[in-house]
Amino acid sequence: MKTSPINDGKPYKHATPSASHTMETDSEIRIELPFHYIFENLTYIGVLLQEIWHVAPHYHDHFELCYVDEGRGWFSIDEYLYEVSAGDLFLTKPGEGHQGAAAGDQPYRLYYMGFKLVELRSMEADFYKIGIHRTARDEKGQIKMICDGIFAEIRDNLPNSQQMVQGLFMQMLVTVLRAFETKRNSVDKRPLTLPPVIRQVLAVLNTKEGFQTDVEELARSVSLSRSHLDRVFKQFIGISAGKYIRQLTIDRAKHYLRETSESVTDISAHLNFESIHHFSIFFKRHTEMSPQEYRKSTK
Repeated sequence: MKTSPINDGKPYKHATPSASHTMETDSEIRIELPFHYIFENLTYIGVLLQEIWHVAPHYHDHFELCYVDEGRGWFSIDEYLYEVSAGDLFLTKPGEGHQGAAAGDQPYRLYYMGFKLVELRSMEADFYKIGIHRTARDEKGQIKMICDGIFAEIRDNLPNSQQMVQGLFMQMLVTVLRAFETKRNSVDKRPLTLPPVIRQVLAVLNTKEGFQTDVEELARSVSLSRSHLDRVFKQFIGISAGKYIRQLTIDRAKHYLRETSESVTDISAHLNFESIHHFSIFFKRHTEMSPQEYRKSTK
């Protein structure tokens, strides 16, 4: 799941991949368009394992499915908040602005997949019929097994791997629809909604770049005390505002290291660190890699 650059508080559009590409680091594997020009329903598939993870507000022109394998976190679509933990699915539709993050202190392992259904119109209609309840349980871990099967077929490059992936992809679609149908028949209340003050804080944090964001100043900007802000923020987001800021900083640093050719010195200044030394220590503490090692691993 790619991260977004700094924006003006409005969701960024993540473009659908246009070429086959594989990215593999110690904390994430992502494969884009594994069968380009042959089977383009599957636009990308990935898995990440991070304690600190955040994805800024964004949208795309395809469906995206996430499966939480370990840990807990949250996603939001507009004002709706969806808390997730191991075994949960989360779905977004084309054009929906959404964001998310890990919560708590445990490792967060997330499978994610982007897909289009233009050649499967009846099934596409079924996915569009899924309402505001965007989480469902996969008690048997079928989605994980399917994703692992797809990864194995692509990476091992076995004979007829394209046909096998197509079969696994169809199995995934049906499994997801059945899970959401079970959820639809069992829920009797609407999802949680994010309070306006939390949406305001998230908007501020996603427009303000840099590690030196002051939590006291942030609290004053929304007319709250720091203790009140931390209490409400942790109640809905699952972590303190300070930890969320650190997540954002790591997320942005990775974006600049991966997506730009800026020097590490320029990136550290861009993120308002006092020095490249300070930035490098901070980055390695949270990723177990130096900025240079992370950049090299993504090429």
